[in-house]
Amino acid sequence: MKKINRTYVMGIVCLLLAAFIAWQTTTIPERLVSNEPGPKAFPFIAAGGIALFAILSMIFDGPKESAKGNEPYLDKAGWIRMAVIMAEVLVFCFAMQFIGFWITSMAGMFAFVWTLKGDKKINVIFAVILCVALGSICYFGFTRGFHIPLPSGSLWKSLGIKMP
Repeated sequence: MKKINRTYVMGIVCLLLAAFIAWQTTTIPERLVSNEPGPKAFPFIAAGGIALFAILSMIFDGPKESAKGNEPYLDKAGWIRMAVIMAEVLVFCFAMQFIGFWITSMAGMFAFVWTLKGDKKINVIFAVILCVALGSICYFGFTRGFHIPLPSGSLWKSLGIKMP
């Protein structure tokens, strides 16, 4: 009997998650005011992205995974890195309310990049530029483009500083 490798198992789990997200998205009531995409657009895009990358992972990484044999899914360093990422996510959530989304998104993204790089070398200047650019695009895209307010930070409010 042939053993199913981890890539296929995770791919199937992600496909089931994508199907669940898409199914739950159909229950969102749609109240369009203008030609905007509506509240169902982003969850459907996310479900499609999860499904697409799960399928691509099963196609391209599946055969490579079979050659690895019975290696553990995460070694000790992997578990430590995952714990660090979870701690960074918690700090990000709390810092967003205190410092605000714009600054926290840039700093948090840099922390995630630095943690996920592992042993790979990255250009620090490129990483900083990327984090500032992506954080700013997200912030101003939501606040100016979609007119969705994001947390500006209680620190700045208490100091009387108005964030953009």
